[in-house]
Amino acid sequence: MKKYNILISTIVSSFLLVGCSVKPKPFLPEYIKQDVENNLEQLNKLSQPITKPISLDEAINRAIENNLSKKLDLLSSALEEQKIDIVAFEALPSLTAKAGYSERNNYAASSSVPFSNGKPGNPTNSYSVSQEKESTTAGVGFSWNMLDFGLSYVRANQQADRFLIAKEKELKSIHNIKEEVRNAYYQAVSADELLKSIKPIMSEVELAFSDSEKITKLNIDSPIKSLTYQRELLEVIRSLNTLEENLLKSKIELAKLMGLKPGTSFELAEKIKDKYDLPIVEIPIEDLEKYALENRSELQEIRYQERISQAEVKAIMLKMLPGIDLNAGYSVDNNNYLLNKDWVSYGANISWNLMNVFNSSLNQKLAKTQIELAKQQKLALSMAIISQVHISILDFEQSKKDYKLSEKYFRVAKEIYKIIENENALDINGNLSLIKEKLNYLISNLRLSSSYAKVQNSYGKIISSVGNEEYFKNQIQEKDYLIDSNTLETTSNEQVVNEKIEDTLEEDKQSENSYKIEKIGYVSTELDLMSETNINSTSNRKIKKNQKVIIVKGDFINQDWTRFINSQNEVLILQEDNNPLWYRTKNGYIMSKYLKIENNN
Repeated sequence: MKKYNILISTIVSSFLLVGCSVKPKPFLPEYIKQDVENNLEQLNKLSQPITKPISLDEAINRAIENNLSKKLDLLSSALEEQKIDIVAFEALPSLTAKAGYSERNNYAASSSVPFSNGKPGNPTNSYSVSQEKESTTAGVGFSWNMLDFGLSYVRANQQADRFLIAKEKELKSIHNIKEEVRNAYYQAVSADELLKSIKPIMSEVELAFSDSEKITKLNIDSPIKSLTYQRELLEVIRSLNTLEENLLKSKIELAKLMGLKPGTSFELAEKIKDKYDLPIVEIPIEDLEKYALENRSELQEIRYQERISQAEVKAIMLKMLPGIDLNAGYSVDNNNYLLNKDWVSYGANISWNLMNVFNSSLNQKLAKTQIELAKQQKLALSMAIISQVHISILDFEQSKKDYKLSEKYFRVAKEIYKIIENENALDINGNLSLIKEKLNYLISNLRLSSSYAKVQNSYGKIISSVGNEEYFKNQIQEKDYLIDSNTLETTSNEQVVNEKIEDTLEEDKQSENSYKIEKIGYVSTELDLMSETNINSTSNRKIKKNQKVIIVKGDFINQDWTRFINSQNEVLILQEDNNPLWYRTKNGYIMSKYLKIENNN
């Protein structure tokens, strides 16, 4: 016995010493340095190499692929999906395997005495044993609670809805990324081009300031006149510095959204222009409202949350029922005093937690309140979404007005700059006037491109407010190219198409358009347009078999596409590209081998 006491004391003392010896261990500088290097290496691997100028679509794809917040949402949805399987396993019966070993230093000997008149008899010196000093046991047990099975089924459905909520949050994250990238991209386009114009103007202003200082020192001109001239030049320098600072931030912001390391050099496919083609939205506001209410992720989340609350009512009802527990098992014991050293047991139990019956009314009231809360949230959010749709349309229209004003202002500033430049060449005006007008011209160009960026941003907000970009694009395309239904009542679709083509040919002959219609034909098979001249660059724009086409030569892409139709019997406008294997359309490219030409003009 003394030996066993010493052993137990030694084990307990060891655990106590270990517990008392725990001390805080801060990270060593070497570990932190290695962790930073690993993180930087991972960040460098995030973005794909840049091999060509970046278009808006590529910028959005890069942002979606590399955005860390989006990856967090993706991991969250993956976590919720894995929880579905875990909750589903709780509905299965439990299967328990066990084994044990025990030993004592003497036999568990015992005796039995008679019991009479409420008292036991005197102990005897006769003892018996039924257990050896060493014992080994093993067994497998099976149990299944039917109430837990029902609850687990409800919980699994609730977890499935939580996974769908996580997916909706992931989708909303993608929509937000697209909106941010669209805004940053067009701001960066302005910055990319205008930054190249700032440095020459800055050099010119600094040179003029230096010349003015020399003149002041020589007392050639009036001091007040020279100082006033210098003050105005300094104001120009301040304006250029502020402008340069804002433009530099634009490209850095786009690089951050795309997951590029700060300082990474890249070019943009879009270039600044004197005039831009504005997007058109002609979908009725009622259709936009309806589709937004059907597709917005926030509303989908509340719908799933409402279903979770409804399922909770079912779970509370199930908890009120008694639980039936079925069990069975197989056991083994090496005790030599047993007649049967292995055996099978089985049975059933029923239990009922009466407290669940008493507090069920409170729990049901809470669950029903959550359902009502979800319904009210859905109504409030629906109103907010409808308001967002209306506000986005108003912002879009207002941004187009601002753009048109900026365009007029730019044209005026451009003309003034040209006049001052010509007059300066003839020494009619001083150098300061030319510098000022050059700055005004630069700023007006910035305002024009910035106002276009606002148009694109407000256009993106309309798409975001609706909640489905592809549907939105398809609806706009159908609206732009829809055949008049009244015309179809009096004549066949084929006749309408041919007449439209003939009218176009006649208009082309009578006008001085910068393009010329070359051929008429049709598409030989159903296919997808390509986003570029690459067979792996599908644009997801379906073209139907036997669709009518007209092929033009010259600058048609920027002409008025809305003159042409594009419904079931479409007229697809193709422009001859530099590559004879491809034709260009408004929405992508098509290979010439898929066309059948009916006639040449």
